[in-house]
Amino acid sequence: MTFAFAARALCPKLPGWMKWFLQIKTIFCLLSGANFLWAGEVPVAATPSTNASFQQVAPGVFQIGAVTLNQSEQSVQFPAAVNMTNGSVEYFIVTGTGKLHESVLKAEVDPAQIHVAMLLLGAQEASTNAATTNISGSKFTLKLSWKNGGVEKIARGEDWVFNRATHSAMSRGDWVYNASKVLEGTFIAHRDGSIVSIISDPLALANNTRPGCDNDELWSVNTNAVPALNTPVAVTFKLLK
Repeated sequence: MTFAFAARALCPKLPGWMKWFLQIKTIFCLLSGANFLWAGEVPVAATPSTNASFQQVAPGVFQIGAVTLNQSEQSVQFPAAVNMTNGSVEYFIVTGTGKLHESVLKAEVDPAQIHVAMLLLGAQEASTNAATTNISGSKFTLKLSWKNGGVEKIARGEDWVFNRATHSAMSRGDWVYNASKVLEGTFIAHRDGSIVSIISDPLALANNTRPGCDNDELWSVNTNAVPALNTPVAVTFKLLK
């Protein structure tokens, strides 16, 4: 049973925001086992690192900590920064606790907040075994936006990754949201800081599943495409139905 279905089935007369609150409460209980905090705003939960609040900031737009959820656009957006401008990479986005020595971007956001937002949009948690490289899940596009001299620039995530075999940028296409795992009470994406992996990693939130995703020597930063080190970047996941 999905969280959305459970809310509708158990509480059919509740307003929409309350159903969302019940879904969020259930999700965070599963992720962290933490107690819920009530403090003026609709509470989400005490995650391992933060007490994130859930609030509506515009019609159909909600804020979950550092993550922005847009219902009508079926998208989730969060802040990051350029972490590498050259060299081999195995990850596209990690947090400060992740493998920064091999990631294109660094995000200052809790993966649990991204996960809550994606589940609320309807992303399906994969049944992938933690040891497999055959990763399944919900498909999404990965968009990047940043400013250069005050002018907004936009790129696909694939544009910033170089395929050494084809001598070109990673082929454009979808990414897979597989949702990481909760193992022995620990949400692994939070522990490892792994948000988007280029090399198959079923414990990351999301993955590249293109040919070569099992080759850790194939991918590098597309030096000619990425902006300067530490450039702030807005990352957008757009869920595909």
